Amino acid sequence: MDRVTFATSSGIVWLALGVHFAAGLVAIVTGAVALAVAKGGRLHKQSGMIFTYAMIVLGLSAAGIGTYEKVPGQVFGGLLAAYMVFTGMTTIKPLPGIGQRVNVALMLLAFGTGVMGLYGGIREWLDPTVVVVGRPRVGPPLVIGSVILLAAIGDLRTIRAGGLRGTRRLARHIWRMCFGLFIATGSFFLGQMKFIPEPVRIVPLLLVLAFAPIAFLFYWVWRVRVRGRLSGIVIGAARPR
Repeated sequence: MDRVTFATSSGIVWLALGVHFAAGLVAIVTGAVALAVAKGGRLHKQSGMIFTYAMIVLGLSAAGIGTYEKVPGQVFGGLLAAYMVFTGMTTIKPLPGIGQRVNVALMLLAFGTGVMGLYGGIREWLDPTVVVVGRPRVGPPLVIGSVILLAAIGDLRTIRAGGLRGTRRLARHIWRMCFGLFIATGSFFLGQMKFIPEPVRIVPLLLVLAFAPIAFLFYWVWRVRVRGRLSGIVIGAARPR
């Protein structure tokens, strides 16, 4: 958000910024707690639910602000964050009244968004006259588009299978929640780096904090899917598959 700030906005825009900032802080703190405590335990579930709600607010407010600023990348990033954590949460705890039609609609939306992201990245790559504001060329839309397409393919496989169980279900939950947290940490520690006071603006540390969720993502998916180790995870009725 290079143009809209607390100092340059008022009214509904100022309120949206406040909500967005507060939701981001809550998401980062509760996401860190969920990663640190025993998986499936009471504190993990409570912090995970708060994280989910905060990320949905964070993503939708980012999309709204991006629409106001006319920054498509921020709109796509915000919608991606909300989509990832919502589908990650409902993988473990389906919401009452959320039927297959909603899952199909989200899958189609993800496919469409992913294709648009890849198209935008390829277009920037092939056409140097395309103007890009506020982000690097090519990379971000290609990465976002690829991630959304992978998630959409996962949705399709889940819908066709009639749902997931055991380690496949846990892996889907883990990677979507961790990637959602990465969107929050990356946006804050790297995207807003210039607003961090210089005495604590230690770039290597900020990089570690920003990419820590990705490290946890690979570790837990490897542990659950490749090694099949479920020790320390309170699973309930789920069984490895």
